[in-house]
Amino acid sequence: MIPIFEPEFGDNERVYLNECIETGWVSSQGRFIAEFEARFASRANVPFGVATSNCTTALHVALVALGIGPGDEVVCPDLTFIAPANMVRLTGATPVLVDVEPESWCLDPIRFSEAVTSHTKAVIVVHAFGHVADMDPILAIAREHDLRVIEDVAEAPDALYKGRVAGAFGDAACYSFFGNKIMTTGEGGIVLCRDEGLDHRLRVLRDHGMSRERRYHHVALGFNYRMTNMQAAVGLGQLERLDDIHSRRKVQADRYAACFEEASNVRWRPVLDYCQPVHWLSTISLRRAALRDPLLTHLKENGIDGRAMVNPVHRAEHYLADYANIHTPVSNDVSARSLHLPSGTGLGPDLIDRVADTVLAWLAANDP
Repeated sequence: MIPIFEPEFGDNERVYLNECIETGWVSSQGRFIAEFEARFASRANVPFGVATSNCTTALHVALVALGIGPGDEVVCPDLTFIAPANMVRLTGATPVLVDVEPESWCLDPIRFSEAVTSHTKAVIVVHAFGHVADMDPILAIAREHDLRVIEDVAEAPDALYKGRVAGAFGDAACYSFFGNKIMTTGEGGIVLCRDEGLDHRLRVLRDHGMSRERRYHHVALGFNYRMTNMQAAVGLGQLERLDDIHSRRKVQADRYAACFEEASNVRWRPVLDYCQPVHWLSTISLRRAALRDPLLTHLKENGIDGRAMVNPVHRAEHYLADYANIHTPVSNDVSARSLHLPSGTGLGPDLIDRVADTVLAWLAANDP
């Protein structure tokens, strides 16, 4: 079976991890945490980075640190993994789901503007599948209404918007280091920010609400959202290889794109002119939604692990009643017609060709 994704590790990840084991610094203190935070933040030209246990907790602590709570509304895209909306709900605020753009698959600025009310306090902008959202109009709307901006960069570390790196635009930016991400710590996340006061609040909330000046004196209702030194050690090793990882993954993306370039019944993930994307998942969209699940079955039967695109958030059972009348046609359409192909960094050209040939042959027989 060609897996949908496999993490890849180098020598330094093992060296740094062994240092944690040999020195006994395996939990949430140790030299690798601070070094990882500082070096990751510097890639986005942002002064502060606060490592967390995963991206979901990064989103939650960022929302709380920015003062989001009961009575507030936070705009989120409908086509994304469910974590942003869930974390808004867990603060006591209301997620307001809006449609995405048909090309970028990111938050539609027009729909965002239409969704703003007197209760709106923030927007979560998800840079989807390695592609950056159209930040200029989004930021203009946020400034007009004095809204906080949180970037979800889980799928797009180092992607560029008009030459500027994703994660450098909002009040806070959240990243994921899950096992299927471009770089991984197994589980793990980080919040980047520019404001020293916000950095302080994030660190207090991440560590049980404990004072930074007086140990065991608690000043807020906080969480245990800390990254371990072992995770940070692996992350530092990954970070040292990240430029090479991006370079190799771009070669993969280009080969996949070339394989599907002439096909009329399948489309490789589009890229807009303002964006220099990074390659996360290898995503295609079919001409007809009815073909997606049978194609996934065919791929599995031929030793290829494909995955369906995420469902729109509003279809989650705990949101059905709240969003019964939602109108997000692009999110529904992209979700129904799209799937992900194997995307591991170690995937070579022969296997990419095998995957693409299997897709194209099946479509030729079933969608001529």
